[in-house]
Amino acid sequence: MSSSFKQPRPGGGVMNRRTALGLGLGALAGAALTGCASGDAKSSGVRKAAAPPPTYVAPPVYPGAIVPEVPGVPTAYPSMPKKLTKTVAEIPGRGGAVRHFHLTWGPPATPLDGNRWWKGLNERLGVDFQVTEVSAGNYEAKFATMLAGGDLPDVVQLAGGRYGEIYSASCLKAIRQGAFADLSEILAGDKVLAYPNLANVRAEQWEACTINGGLWGVPIDVPVELLEFRYRKDWAEKLGFPKPPADAAETAELLVAMTKGNPEGSKKTWGLTAFPGMALDLAYGMFAVPNNWKYEGGKLTHAIETPQFEAAIDWLVKLWKSGGMHPDALALGAQTDRYRAFVVQHQVGMAVDSAANFHRPNTQYGKVVAELDGAFAAFIPPGHDGTSKAVFRRTAGAFGINAISAEAAKDKDRLAEILRLFNWRRGPVGSEEWYYQGWGADGDYFTRGADGEPVPVEGTNLDADKGAIAYGLTPQSWIFPTAKDCVETNSQMVRQSVASPVERFRSDTQAARGAQLDQLFATYVNQIVVGSRPLTDLAAYRQAWRGQGGDQIRREFQEQLKRR
Repeated sequence: MSSSFKQPRPGGGVMNRRTALGLGLGALAGAALTGCASGDAKSSGVRKAAAPPPTYVAPPVYPGAIVPEVPGVPTAYPSMPKKLTKTVAEIPGRGGAVRHFHLTWGPPATPLDGNRWWKGLNERLGVDFQVTEVSAGNYEAKFATMLAGGDLPDVVQLAGGRYGEIYSASCLKAIRQGAFADLSEILAGDKVLAYPNLANVRAEQWEACTINGGLWGVPIDVPVELLEFRYRKDWAEKLGFPKPPADAAETAELLVAMTKGNPEGSKKTWGLTAFPGMALDLAYGMFAVPNNWKYEGGKLTHAIETPQFEAAIDWLVKLWKSGGMHPDALALGAQTDRYRAFVVQHQVGMAVDSAANFHRPNTQYGKVVAELDGAFAAFIPPGHDGTSKAVFRRTAGAFGINAISAEAAKDKDRLAEILRLFNWRRGPVGSEEWYYQGWGADGDYFTRGADGEPVPVEGTNLDADKGAIAYGLTPQSWIFPTAKDCVETNSQMVRQSVASPVERFRSDTQAARGAQLDQLFATYVNQIVVGSRPLTDLAAYRQAWRGQGGDQIRREFQEQLKRR
């Protein structure tokens, strides 16, 4: 969820709660988009007419499913399906190269020459799958450089901004300039059934990929509430906290004790290691900071203008001053690898990440959870005063999208090929296509035991070979022995979450000035938290935010809210 990203998220940052709502592809009155693409994919003009939404077909559910009662929580399974189904009969590619621009939150994949998984993927897709892996912390800079160079890969992962927007300002600008193909006509109604696995995408997720009537790609699937919080329960008990913290004050006391109380003996430890990111997620939740905006009585108030925001920042200021955070927290906010390493090395007392990352036995965090045998425990952060509940940020069912370049889409055969590749990679849970992307070919990295569960092949490291290559198109799959626990915790997180009132809308000014406003946050809020500015500078920050585009963004969103 880093300074610009919710970790998945890389992470939150996600399904819209409008599960029963039809998708109005023409309802979004965002920026007037210009540009063109030939073939069947068109870049948007100004408020073009709506195309019918892609038809939805629910993915199959196999025996043993834990089907949540709370909408937006993924269906989960305690064990692997014993028999896999094949959903794509023919190899989808035509043999040439297909280039992707991919997000990553870890090291790059092992090079192709020594990578059995990547070679097997190429064989199954029928293409030379070429990937530029970009770390979340460097995403904006790399994206801008790529865009300026004018040579876009066939597929580009577009991702979110600081406050949980699905797209950053630079991504919106690229869409506005016609860099990517509009898929709304290609996938409208039953046309999506030509790519049946894409028909498993929910209506609200397509909606999240829509701007001004144009559908700009296939979503990166994430749950409504992506995150799970964990703390070192064994440290807490050793330090005199036998139960999870009951309010914000006790949470701070625990984090400071984790830093100063030597819970690991001579090894240096910290309560929290990264700001923004995990520290901001925790504070926002405990103080019920609105999800981007609050809409009451026909009036929009931005989160930063609320007393909840000021209280959350004040809490963080005091936490920093008391020593509850790592001294390099500002740098670590954008260095996902480093702050995750603190968890692996048993040097951080509290962490927040994608829920599945804690439950999958073969992930970094999953191995730590297993190693600590209950000591790295899930918990729901408390409300700040001990009586109210924490409130979390619900998102739109998509961390970002896989967009197809307008240049690639000029050739409708090429466009169809890329969509076939998407269809293969979107294979549903329980399919051969899905299994390969998660575990590889039988015998390479895992074998299937008598009970159907994958058994690791000694001396192999699938995570190192997959890198980010597997990220972005496979559907969420919660399959692990602790599936029931994950569903229960996530269900409670969803119950305590709220959606942004402007989630469906786009702002021209936000697109143009988002990067500037992000920098304003860093200039003021980051420095306030670490004591380089006084808390009273929040007033100056709010004034600068309003004057540099915030008030205009508010007007644009309010106009759209009036018309909905």
